Amino acid sequence: MINTRFWLVKQQLSSKLPQKRMKGVQSLRGVNDPEAMALLLSALKDREAAVRSEVVNALGGFNNATVVRALIGALRDHAETVQALAIQALKKIGDASAIEPVASVLLRGSPKVQMQAAHALRSWDWSPQTMDEQIAYYVALGDFKRVLVFGPPAINALVTVLCGGTEERRAAVANLLGETGDPTAAKPLIAALKDSAPTVRAAAAGALSRLGDRQLWSSLVPLLKDKTCNVRVAAVAAIGRLGDAQAWEVLANLATDREWEVRMTLAEALARLKDERALPTVLQLLKDADQEVRQSAAGALGDMGNENHIEPLVMAMVDEHMGVRQAAARSLAMIEPYWEKSPRVRAFVPKLQEAVSDHDPGVQAAAALLVRRLTGRSAAEILASETKPVSPRNEELMELFRQFMTDQDECVRLAAAEALGRLKLPIAIQTLQNALRDPSKWVKQAAEHSLQEITRKMRY
Repeated sequence: MINTRFWLVKQQLSSKLPQKRMKGVQSLRGVNDPEAMALLLSALKDREAAVRSEVVNALGGFNNATVVRALIGALRDHAETVQALAIQALKKIGDASAIEPVASVLLRGSPKVQMQAAHALRSWDWSPQTMDEQIAYYVALGDFKRVLVFGPPAINALVTVLCGGTEERRAAVANLLGETGDPTAAKPLIAALKDSAPTVRAAAAGALSRLGDRQLWSSLVPLLKDKTCNVRVAAVAAIGRLGDAQAWEVLANLATDREWEVRMTLAEALARLKDERALPTVLQLLKDADQEVRQSAAGALGDMGNENHIEPLVMAMVDEHMGVRQAAARSLAMIEPYWEKSPRVRAFVPKLQEAVSDHDPGVQAAAALLVRRLTGRSAAEILASETKPVSPRNEELMELFRQFMTDQDECVRLAAAEALGRLKLPIAIQTLQNALRDPSKWVKQAAEHSLQEITRKMRY
């Protein structure tokens, strides 16, 4: 039966079809027989790498000097998969004669094969002796930081991984090259900006910024249009860190990026550039729909450090989100510790009084606190002092308008809101503030405009 089986295997191994030859090799796995071993050794010369890989796997089950020599020979196979599997098979057999040949693979193999060799050598308690062996060994094990102690020769080894390692290793090496501060790392990092993996492109962008050469910012510009959000974020942050003022215009185009993470990072990057031409973009971001972006913009204005930024920051102190209010307060303190005494800031009191009636309790509290901080009086006290006594006629008129403002017809409410703006009666403030919550956007807009007209008259 056994002879018949081997006869069939021989027929399969001589077939022109790789699938049949593969099936023949697989049938020999685990067969502890000299004839089976001989057939496998013969098949090790098969023209298909997939078949040779299967043969190497099968030979790992034989602890034989002839097999060990054959597997050592497979370390020079032109297919890296065969080489890697040969190392695994030799590691499984554990023959000491394989140590030196496997060590030689560290200096000539591909990153994948070198990694397999290093792990096998470590299991045999092997220690590298020469500098080349140490660099290759620690690179293969992924101990990249240890490699840096060897100086410039280590850069070449790391670049090899950057060009052909796994995605995880390419990203790790890119980050490490940025920490070297070596100008020669710039070229391979620029090449890595076109890597197929987003994580590697992002890592390369960050690494370039840490090299410190401002002229490198232009190489990062193509990443600003990358389809992956994290890559665009990394590119924006990197350009900001490099700090070349010429970059502000290119970055400003991202103020309308679809991802909030990009817009948030943009505000921080523009602040790093310290270019006043970027101010309109930062102010635009201060009005962004996303809280994180507004908070970042508020902080950026503080970093830019110009007194002309005080007014928008004061209004940001009544933002609906606490994080934005806190960032604005910090920035104001950075720009001018005594900003509360500025006449320009006090001119915002009427707008802050409007915010006291906002629908958001947090905004109401922030506005009330800020009004008292600027004037020493509450919003109600200011309104009482600036409002003239209401005549009986005006009170009757207002009662009529209050009824109009609750009418079911949107057109009636709109006409009433517009009329109150023309009358400019301070007594109408509360009614108009209530109208800011009207279901009609047109009524709300008219009420807001009328409130501005009334407060403008009160101010002058």
